[in-house]
Amino acid sequence: PLEETPTDTTVAEAGTQADDAGTNEPIVEEPTTPDPMKVAEELPEKLAQEATEPAEPVNGAEPSSVDLSALEVVEAQEGTTPAQDKNLPRPGEVFRIDGRTAFVIEPSAAVRRDGPRPWIWYAPTLKGLPSQAETWMFDRFLAAGIAIAGIDVGESYGSPDGTKHYQALYERLTTTRGYASRPVLLARSRGGLMLYNWAVEHPRCVAGVAGIYPVCDLASYPGLAKAAPAYGMSAEELLADLSTHNPVDRLASLAKARVPILHIHGDRDETVPLDANSGALGARYAELGGQAEISVIEGRGHDMWSGWFQSQKLTDFVIARALGKVVAAPEQAIKAGKKVTLHGTLMSGLVAIGGETTGWRLDFKNGGKPARIEVDMRAIKGAGEFAGAGVTVTGMIISRPYVERGAVLILKAESVAR
Repeated sequence: PLEETPTDTTVAEAGTQADDAGTNEPIVEEPTTPDPMKVAEELPEKLAQEATEPAEPVNGAEPSSVDLSALEVVEAQEGTTPAQDKNLPRPGEVFRIDGRTAFVIEPSAAVRRDGPRPWIWYAPTLKGLPSQAETWMFDRFLAAGIAIAGIDVGESYGSPDGTKHYQALYERLTTTRGYASRPVLLARSRGGLMLYNWAVEHPRCVAGVAGIYPVCDLASYPGLAKAAPAYGMSAEELLADLSTHNPVDRLASLAKARVPILHIHGDRDETVPLDANSGALGARYAELGGQAEISVIEGRGHDMWSGWFQSQKLTDFVIARALGKVVAAPEQAIKAGKKVTLHGTLMSGLVAIGGETTGWRLDFKNGGKPARIEVDMRAIKGAGEFAGAGVTVTGMIISRPYVERGAVLILKAESVAR
């Protein structure tokens, strides 16, 4: 199994972003746009070279020496790139939907499952993506009898124009090709904008969301000025209507549908910062009562470290959800000094020897197991109305010394919502 956190030797090197050449774009772009003709000529040779290179070690690995950024930036422009010209990391079928290039990679007949075919929806499907870097996890998906699909909608940044093509792919695969009605979404980088904005409008059609440093906030990346044209707006108009289009602000439907989420994201990501993207999404999803795990990879940025694409945790999550298996909620560390959001039943009337109590406790589940914690409700106005109610409590864990009870962990509530 992959050790998600790099060793000390790789942490020192982890500041090498995929955009070290001087751009602030994700790894899929260069500081200047390459000549499409030149890239097209070099593409087969580059992919062939990468495919024959020895596999990188997983633990403490250096980022791949093959620079894929030039391959990834070129969009498949409608009417100029024949569908059959798309290169896939494993044999598959390339075709057109709505004038857009789409693909499927299907498992062999020996492992193909009866009934609706489980599948994984990959994004972004720009030129050169998915790439050879992703073959490790793709091979494991295919071995489990799970297909992989995607559609190139260009630089949509999650706009309605892009999501309508996503819906066309979904309808084609589920109505004419026997694909299951609930795929797992696999969002890499800007693919987060694309897949999340489709998912929040079709929450009952999603089995789970997995992300590799995914973009979740338009303002963070690519910025409103750059995203606005894809939405047919000015930057000012997009700002005024941001909550309608921004994934991190649109999560309620997914939480209500109980869609589990797992992201892996580096704490040194300068292109798609952790706090504004996966961090913010995880916190807001928890406030909504959703199940989200954000696995923070120490010392890593927005780069081509092989561990992103050889994560056993992410691969296991994707396979389990694609096959309809329940994924246990992650267990939170309850310790002093940590801010948490917990969901459970708030009880009043708590008593203790010598009156050493706040009078409140929260009964909740942590990692699927029953748990309880004392709650300090003094900062909450009208606290009594929450007694006996199912609530979401956000606050800081503190340690309070009592004479008779000793040190007791208490959740000092900052906000409570039904």
